[in-house]
Amino acid sequence: MRQQHPFHLVDSSPWPFLTSIGVLVTALGLILSFHRYQNSSIILMFGFLVFLYVLFLWWRDVMRESRLHYHTTRVQTGLQLGMVLFITTEAMFFVGLLWAFIHAASQPSVYLSNQWPPEGIIPVEWHGRPLLNTALLFASYFSANVARYALEENNHKLAFSNLVITVLLGLLFTFYQYLEYSTAAFTMSDSVFGSVFYLATGFHGFHVIVGVIFLFVCLIRLKEFSVNHSVGLKLAVLYWHFVDIVWIFLMGIIYYWGSYKKHF
Repeated sequence: MRQQHPFHLVDSSPWPFLTSIGVLVTALGLILSFHRYQNSSIILMFGFLVFLYVLFLWWRDVMRESRLHYHTTRVQTGLQLGMVLFITTEAMFFVGLLWAFIHAASQPSVYLSNQWPPEGIIPVEWHGRPLLNTALLFASYFSANVARYALEENNHKLAFSNLVITVLLGLLFTFYQYLEYSTAAFTMSDSVFGSVFYLATGFHGFHVIVGVIFLFVCLIRLKEFSVNHSVGLKLAVLYWHFVDIVWIFLMGIIYYWGSYKKHF
């Protein structure tokens, strides 16, 4: 029977259920590890590996659907809308973390010695590695855009070279973030400053790693992309721009504004 609509009705799939099982076991292992239960790390690692493996199989099926031309213009629009909604929810997560930081910095309690940063905290200098990482992400913003527009012009060679540059810049950012953490003079348990700092910058670093993997997969599949079928690269670049924008707020609020002494 001829299909009379532009949508793709997917077949029954076990991946959503198995993904939820992987997330459940991962969360269970994480909670057990917090309470220092024996062999909790094994449960945590098992759940996380199941989660990653199922995601690999699920995304493999999505790529196959693309190769079979199931991703019509209407389907691609739906995928892009889904990514926009996903990014919106992630943005709200970072808004909550930044709001917590601003609130604590604007009204430090007596437990923080009525000053910000709290007594004993030596913040990371914003003009050191954070400024270098800002330059790296700033450069990657343009290289990612060049890769996208080069593909729209059917210039695969230019798109390939700029994707490589973007991935390398993302890896450099992650490396310098690691160096920053390894030399920081405070830990996550050092008051609200340490907890919010590492939670916000750490989750951003996690998003950078996910973005690098996303772009690297697009790099591998670049030969499959065409002018009309490159939604994967468009979503990867959109996600990467989100990573760039979040870093601007982290740099301005946490590293720059939050590092100056304020007495109340």
